[in-house]
Order: sequence, then structure tokens, then C-alpha cells
Amino acid sequence: IVFDGYLTPSNNLKFSDVPTGIDGIRAIPTAGLAQILAFFALVELAWMPASKYDGDYGVGYFGTDIKDPEEKARKLNVELNNGRAAQMGIMGNM
Repeated sequence: IVFDGYLTPSNNLKFSDVPTGIDGIRAIPTAGLAQILAFFALVELAWMPASKYDGDYGVGYFGTDIKDPEEKARKLNVELNNGRAAQMGIMGNM
């Protein structure tokens, strides 16, 4: 993927000037990193708090709310198990 244009015009930094890999993080200005971290904090703390361990964030299931508590619990458990299986698959690839 190639992004044309400037990452930050005020610093005259183009996307093509940012190196690949871990060295790329050092090329991003501090204000840009602060914006990224502020967005992550907003998502984690306000929008979808990690304290909801049941996985129910109130956004529904593909736009529909599940009324039956047993079906909802089953689907949440399936989702948790799929996430665990994906984590094990990623660890197997490492």
C-alpha cells in the first residue's frame, strides 16, 4: 500500500519518507503520536470500556439486539471462544 502526499505538511514530512518497520515510529512527530494515543484512550475509556468483560457493548448483533438472554449468552461465548482460537493461531505462527 502506498500513501501519496504528506504525513504532516508543517514538518514537510511525506509518507514515503517514513521508514518501514519499528524505525517508522521514530519518524512520526510527537504531536502525531499524541493524537493516536488520545484516540486510543477515547475508544478504550469512553466508547468501548474494557471493564465490560461480557463482550456486550450495547451495539447489537449486526444491527439487531438479541432479546433472548440464553441466545445472547451463547453467542457471546461463541465470540469469546473464536477470539481465543484466533489468539492461539497467531501464537502458533510466531
